[in-house]
Amino acid sequence: MNAPAREQAGLRPEPMPTGRRIAYGLGCAGFQLTDRIVVAIALYFYLPPPGRGLVPQVTETVFFGVFTVYGLAMLVGRVFDSLADPLVGHGSDRSRSRLGRRRSFLIYGVGPMVVVPVLLFWPPGEPGSRLNAYWLAGLLALYFIAFTVYVAPYLALLPELAWSQESRVRLSRLLAFASFPAVALFGSAWPVGLDLGRAAGLGAATSLRLVVVAASGLALLLCIAPILAVDERRYARGTPSDLTLTRAVAETLRNRPFCLYLVAQLLFVFGVNLIQPAMPYFATVVLGRSEGFAFTLGLALLAGSAVGFAAVGALVRRIGPKRAMMLCIGIFAVAMGSLGFLEADVPGGPRDARNLAIVFGAIGAIGIPVAGMLILPYVLISQVIDYDERRTGANRSAMYFGVQGFFTKWVYGVSLWAITFLLSRFGNSPAEPLGVILIGPVAGGACLLAVALYTLYPEREILRAAQRG
Repeated sequence: MNAPAREQAGLRPEPMPTGRRIAYGLGCAGFQLTDRIVVAIALYFYLPPPGRGLVPQVTETVFFGVFTVYGLAMLVGRVFDSLADPLVGHGSDRSRSRLGRRRSFLIYGVGPMVVVPVLLFWPPGEPGSRLNAYWLAGLLALYFIAFTVYVAPYLALLPELAWSQESRVRLSRLLAFASFPAVALFGSAWPVGLDLGRAAGLGAATSLRLVVVAASGLALLLCIAPILAVDERRYARGTPSDLTLTRAVAETLRNRPFCLYLVAQLLFVFGVNLIQPAMPYFATVVLGRSEGFAFTLGLALLAGSAVGFAAVGALVRRIGPKRAMMLCIGIFAVAMGSLGFLEADVPGGPRDARNLAIVFGAIGAIGIPVAGMLILPYVLISQVIDYDERRTGANRSAMYFGVQGFFTKWVYGVSLWAITFLLSRFGNSPAEPLGVILIGPVAGGACLLAVALYTLYPEREILRAAQRG
């Protein structure tokens, strides 16, 4: 008996066993690994800082005062990506596939999502050529479409597998536990692979390629786990939607609480997405160390996140998801803003100790809101989805995640444009480090705006209305 039939017969879905929930969480680690390859390593490969053994693969020229080739390629990719989000969400919400309306999309998307990032590191043209720029833009578009095909239905499963706020906090935390340590370690440790490759006599490009191939293979295994573990007929609730695409999008955007949540979340995502790709630049340009030092910074992030994971559940019980989210974003804004006080130096230099104190203090503090970011947005958007389901009689969780993804992908593109603009216009070398230093204050300012918008999110009204429905 499928999920809608079970609900019509008055039967609740079965609680999913812990082992299967863990397997579901592993998928989050898998797709985030591919994201780190595309967002962080590809940026460093195509626009490396001087003197690190890599050659820029696309020109660093700034066009029309604000555009770079890399930033334009990323924006082109995000255009295709953002258009795919509502289409995939709508298709998944309406699907009646015997494989599962979410699971079938995971099967379609997993292959290209893990293969295309590898191809990025074999550009066919000479460094700086137009061919490389076209290669970059085309592959980014393919990757982001495949990413959406997998991720939007994957996330839509969360409110369908967990039915209460407490169970959603637990499942969201499980996803974070399953994914964040691996992803955070990889995001900080891939430069160590670059150092190890150099020590073994390999070139920097070869070392990066080996890291990428190994990470993509691991991502494939992790992303297959939820495909094998989640049986929607037994464990998921949800009635397929009969709305047309136009009406489904319109109904979603008419939901004022969702729009308030969405804009605030987009500002936070913009700020968060600036810091991870910048870690190697802080290590090399500002602190005068090797790329591998970014791993040490990552350990500080892990230590802070351990505190955050321990605190998030208690915070939600004490002050609710909305206020807990505001507190997390506020901490992030202050920590990122403090990076603006850095001054480039070398190990043992007059400003080195001060720089280290600022960087480690900020990165450690960021770990706390990162834990909240991995848990609380799922709880908040699930509130909106529940309210919508009681109004319309259909579960449209994939459309809500799809619309959120549509705008989030644009923000990802804008954030990478912002990084490349700052680095190209204000400098990314020890002699001209301002572009790197400005990343922190820019991210902090965006997050302060996010806190202000979250004050308008009517959490209590949504919960009351959903309960009445």
